[in-house]
Amino acid sequence: MVKSPTFSEALRLRREAAAKWAEFGEWTRARQSPRWVFRGQRQRWALRPNVGRIGHYRPETEVRLLRDFKRLALPFVDRTVIATEWDWLFLAQHHGLPTRLLDWTTNPLVAAYFACQPCAREKDGEILAVEPRLIGYFRPDDPSELGPFAIGQKRFAYPSALATRIASQRGLFSVHPEPTSAWRVRHKSDRFVIPGRMKSEFQRYLFGLGVDAALLMADLDGLAETLRWRYERSLPFD
Repeated sequence: MVKSPTFSEALRLRREAAAKWAEFGEWTRARQSPRWVFRGQRQRWALRPNVGRIGHYRPETEVRLLRDFKRLALPFVDRTVIATEWDWLFLAQHHGLPTRLLDWTTNPLVAAYFACQPCAREKDGEILAVEPRLIGYFRPDDPSELGPFAIGQKRFAYPSALATRIASQRGLFSVHPEPTSAWRVRHKSDRFVIPGRMKSEFQRYLFGLGVDAALLMADLDGLAETLRWRYERSLPFD
């Protein structure tokens, strides 16, 4: 059984979280978008895309996975807005298919929201900041650009506005031609740690700024998630 904190312990935590939140504000002011982009992780994980986290990864299987997604998704998508293989890859990532993409955002508050998601044993969350101009971009809207399975180096890519959720999260992606290899971004990145015990307080600050699941998911699932979160924390309703 988890022991509830005493009043003095709760007060001390709120003071510490307020100081950490102020530190986060200073950190973001020193790393302005769009020069910097951000990724929030509920705990410290290697920068490895989903498709490469599976032990039996093979390049031909990755290509086949996307091909099957394209074939079976046709009844559910507007094909007039999907022009390239890049578009299909972005759409597949958005809907949870394992791909060679990692999600990033130009908004550090969005990254903080994902870094504050709960995990086992109150592990610390983290926000990674990267200067993408030092790494480079792919241009999916350029007809001369290589396709996502022909690239040879890691770069960033901005998707077309295929889904409301991508737009609401100010999303972009890093693209990984070797998905099983963890990306060690040297001399181009920084990190801000949110202690696990402070995640709930950070969520309250973010909610006060309008950053919640209803905004970021931009659908009924996100709305229900926000209302559930408010109910569990006894926050007032309108």
